[in-house]
Amino acid sequence: MSGLARRHAQALLSALGLLGNPTPPEDHPALAWRRAGLMGVSGHPDGPGLVPPVALTSAADGALAALRALAPAEKLPERGSSLLGERARLLGLRRGGRESANRSCRLITTRSGDVALNLARPDDWDLLPALFEEDGLADWSAVERLAALRDREELVARGRLLGLPIAIDETPAAPAMPFTLNQLAAPRARFGTPMAVDLSSLWAGPLAGELLAAAGARVVKVESLHRPDGARAGHPRFFDLMNAGKSCIALDFHDADDLMLLRALLERADIVIEGSRPRALAQLGIDAEGIASGGATWVSITAYGRDGEAADRIGFGDDAAVAGGLASAMARGWGEPIFAGDAIADPLTGITAALVAWAGWRSGGACLASVPLSRVVAHACSLYEAGSDELNRWQAMAEADAAPLYPLRTSVRRACEAGADNDQLGAFVRA
Repeated sequence: MSGLARRHAQALLSALGLLGNPTPPEDHPALAWRRAGLMGVSGHPDGPGLVPPVALTSAADGALAALRALAPAEKLPERGSSLLGERARLLGLRRGGRESANRSCRLITTRSGDVALNLARPDDWDLLPALFEEDGLADWSAVERLAALRDREELVARGRLLGLPIAIDETPAAPAMPFTLNQLAAPRARFGTPMAVDLSSLWAGPLAGELLAAAGARVVKVESLHRPDGARAGHPRFFDLMNAGKSCIALDFHDADDLMLLRALLERADIVIEGSRPRALAQLGIDAEGIASGGATWVSITAYGRDGEAADRIGFGDDAAVAGGLASAMARGWGEPIFAGDAIADPLTGITAALVAWAGWRSGGACLASVPLSRVVAHACSLYEAGSDELNRWQAMAEADAAPLYPLRTSVRRACEAGADNDQLGAFVRA
């Protein structure tokens, strides 16, 4: 296992066309998993915390080390693996076996295999009668009863049409890289401090923006005036960790003047981070390819990608991790598909997206990157997988480890209220 994170960092830099000397910490994947606090959210509630057979912590450490090699800023975290367990430790989440740590997602059994269904939003429950063609679905036991009578592919196809986050438990083909990067025009000369516009919400995108701010970028968080980032209603310390280093603007996306200001801001940005389906951007009159062609590095974080049918599919960290093969890896290692970590696709993707964004800016921009949650997990799972005997040794190592957990980061200030920096919008547009 020696050097896995470093080799991963070097491979990422090479794929981005850049050189660097990444020096990630090299804790063994099993030890890093325990020290990140992830044993507490992996396994059954009445059983021991489990180590996954795949080296997810090495993927996180390698990606962050690659970013540190390009932007050696003191404010960047030392190790990516420590970011994987932050939310679970702050919120006091616990392992749930076939339930996600936050209890919004479940692995449920159909006639032809397991699916992950994530009812993360209140409106998702309202869609269940249409999914199962039956009324009165008020709890998970009813969902599981009806799912057992359905064919998996048919249920997932119907759920996707309804806009539900639902995924097949499978092992996808391993992608060569966790992202795709398309150069749309000639790179431009870069200078000064990059300005990044963060249109994302929840976890993956905001983490990417936070890491860019730590790397030295000026980050402007843009929210809908009427539907601000849903994470604002969550744990305040976690929200501060993701957003405290950003200016905050709130705009009315139904107002023509505000949309004009938004497009002007995007056209001045060096980096754009967003987590919307391409169709939603188009409805706002935002042309991602056009803005990227003008010189920006546009980083799109979706569940499954921007192309074809995948572009309209909804997904969150837990169900996307299942789609990326993590539950299947747990089944190979521990005998059944269960969740590992807390919405682990989100922090893995956030770190990767920050690296791609900074690398794109360093190289002159004019590019569009796609960093899908499921693809990031699939790639991370492919780096290394322990066999049965080796996994037992990993588990014993973790259980015997008495080192302290990695320190939790703290934010020295609070995140701004939505729209707190609206009066500076003109300055941002003219920057």
